[in-house]
Amino acid sequence: MVISIYRTLVIYLIVLIVIRLMGKREIGQISSFDLVVALIIAELAAIPMEQTSIPLWQGIAPIITLTTLQLAISYSCLKWNWLRDLIYGKPNILIRNGKIIEEEMRKSRYNIEDLLTQLRQKNVPNVADVEFAILESSGQLSIIPQSQKRPLTPADLHIPTKYEGLCLPLIIDGEVQETSIKQAGLSREWLMEEMRKKGITKIEEVFFASLDTQGKIYVDVREG
Repeated sequence: MVISIYRTLVIYLIVLIVIRLMGKREIGQISSFDLVVALIIAELAAIPMEQTSIPLWQGIAPIITLTTLQLAISYSCLKWNWLRDLIYGKPNILIRNGKIIEEEMRKSRYNIEDLLTQLRQKNVPNVADVEFAILESSGQLSIIPQSQKRPLTPADLHIPTKYEGLCLPLIIDGEVQETSIKQAGLSREWLMEEMRKKGITKIEEVFFASLDTQGKIYVDVREG
């Protein structure tokens, strides 16, 4: 039992490191090449955990080999476009100026029901309203509506807007985020003073606090 637990923990850590090395893309956005590698790694990881008679290194070696191959191909794809097109494929334009491109649909083995479903899910019920619909190599369908059908923006109405940027987390779960405070050019003493103004005497009382680009502080105090 102890050996099985030990082997499981080791394989778990190895696979976790491997997945992190493969990148941060979401499961729904990975290419077929990355998906195949992930499935093979999962199968290889199960073997040494189930069969304790197999030496642990013999179970880890194929995983490391496959990961090394995957990383080598990924970096090679950054250098050579032809290899990237071969491994990951190229995007296909399924709709151009409101017209469905049947040849591209056949090449992608994409039927009209799939296309209409994707359009409805993106709140585009009418094919005629689509400027371009592009099937990405990850399988995602990118839709660019015609200019007359796009939502209005402040730029369209010539309305000036202020810069919003990202809020900086100051406190998370009762812990001061020193990096964010330094990035804002502030100090811990300033933070404590701002908390006292809001009736908070201890940092541990704060569940979350952030600072926006306008200098406003948001504070969420722990319940109870």
